[in-house]
This record gives sequence, C-alpha cells and structure tokens, in this order.
Amino acid sequence: MRRALAIVTLLVAGLTAGCGLTLEDVPLPDLVDGPTYAVTVEFTDALNLPVDAPVKLDGATVGQVTAVEAGDYVAEVELALSTSVRLRDTSRAEIRLTSPMGTAFVQLFPGDTGAVLADGATLPVAATGSAPDVTDLLSALSTVVTGGSFADISTIIDQLNAALTGNADDVRRLLHRLDTAVTDLNADFPRVDRLTAALDRLTIRLAGDLPDITRSLTALSGLVTTFDRQRAQLVTAMESLSRFDAVATPLTAAVREDLVAQLEDMEPVVRTLLAGRDDIDGVMTGLVAFAEGSDRAAPGDFANFDLTFLLDLQALSATGGAQ
Repeated sequence: MRRALAIVTLLVAGLTAGCGLTLEDVPLPDLVDGPTYAVTVEFTDALNLPVDAPVKLDGATVGQVTAVEAGDYVAEVELALSTSVRLRDTSRAEIRLTSPMGTAFVQLFPGDTGAVLADGATLPVAATGSAPDVTDLLSALSTVVTGGSFADISTIIDQLNAALTGNADDVRRLLHRLDTAVTDLNADFPRVDRLTAALDRLTIRLAGDLPDITRSLTALSGLVTTFDRQRAQLVTAMESLSRFDAVATPLTAAVREDLVAQLEDMEPVVRTLLAGRDDIDGVMTGLVAFAEGSDRAAPGDFANFDLTFLLDLQALSATGGAQ
C-alpha cells in the first residue's frame, strides 16, 4: 500500500510541476524494504537475467539484481541483499526461471559453515550454476523424439555396414597398406626432422638475403623488359640462324668429303717421306756440314767451288727415271 501511495505521489508531483513526466521516467520500487548490502555473484552465463530481477531465499524475496556486467569470461551479477539475510562463503546461487517461459531470478542456497559475507564480497563461479531453460528442454525433447546424436551414430553405423559388405578383403588390404605407410613414415621421422631443420635454416638465410634477392629480381625485371623490347630482333636472328644452318650443313658435308679425299691422296706422299726419313736426315746433315765448311773456307762474301754429282743408274732405273 505504501508503494502504491509513493507512485501516486510521484505522478501527481510530476504533473503539477509540468515536467512532462511519463511512466518510463518513474523508477521501479525496491523489492526489499530497509537497509541492504552488496554482494557480487559470478555466473558462467547470465541467461538474459534482467536488472531489478528478484533474489529469493526459501521462497521469499530477500533482494534484487542491481547490475549485470561482463567480467573475465564470466557474468558478474551485483545483488542488493537485505541486511536481515546473512550468507556464508559456502553458500550457492543459481539462475532460475519462474516458469518455462517466465522471467529469470536468482535463487540462493545458504551454507551452514564458513565466514559471513561482508558488504562487497564475491561468490566465485564455482559456487554458482544455472537451472535448465527452455532451450535445454527443447533439446532434450528433440533427443527423445528424433534420437538426437544417437540417430546420427546409427546412420553412420548402417552406412559403414553397407560400405564394408562384400569389401572386407579390400578394406583389410587398405588398412594393412595404411599401417605400412604410417610405420614407414614414423621410421622416417628423423629424416623429416632434419629436412625441416634444413628448410628452417634455408628460410633464415633467404630472409637474411632478402635485400640482395630483391635487388637481383629488380635487375632481372629490367633485363626481361629489354628482351621483351628486342623480341622481334631476336626472332629475326633465330630465323637467320635457321636459314644459315640450312645452307651451312650441306656445305660442311661437301667440304668434309673433299678434305677427306685430299688427305687420302696425301697418304702415299707422307708414307714416302716417312720411309726416306733417314736419307733426308743424312742429306740435311751433309748440307749443314757443307755450309759450315764453306764459311770457314771463304770468310768473304762469295766463294768458287766445283760440284760433281755421282748418279747411280740402277737407282734411277728403279724409280723410273732412266730414259
């Protein structure tokens, strides 16, 4: 009755003052009469708990929610509790619903032992919980009606049976090959580790040489650009080389044949020279001795001498020179 009178009084005062006061501007009355003290309760999920939601203990309203804030992965709910209720640090708290589609409120469960909570104390998340809501109820009902995840497991088992029917030998061979492959891979792990370490060192070196690589690629880009501009000339040069090859190949073959024929004709001459090498050596030695003797006999500019040739007629006949 006092709350109704207070509301009426505020409305009358607002209307008489001409401030345009509406019902939205009128604060809700406190759910608890008398002095209160603050307690912070940590929940993993606030479940859309509204501010000013009631706090109940043994069916009676003993406080209300004053604020709901996000903390370190928890929802921090601040409660204003009547000083007539003294909770201990072993107490518990849950967020419940007045009905399956009703509003949420905080339900307290007092502890029998422990220290009394002072103003500003905190109940940790380990001492709190949440009652099942409509979502949990519908999920459970879905599991009962449709089978939930158990129906999916049954489908998977049926499909596996269908896939394995008549293919047991192939599957067994496949599993054996997989076992062999995994065993070989496990045996090669040291080599893979060494390869990974080598790749890591290579990556570090490449990262250190990145400026030089960048400069090289920049220079190569200019070279590629130049080649691109001269592509037509390069194509023309390649075509000219192709035509030159068409002419030079037959010419080279012909020159080769002539050179081989000339070498074959020179073969008897070379053989004759090699056979008479001793005689030629003797003649050349005699000419050298004759030149040395003539120098000593005639130290001047010239000398007179008589030269007599002794011809062997038999030798000339043997060579065909006796005519």
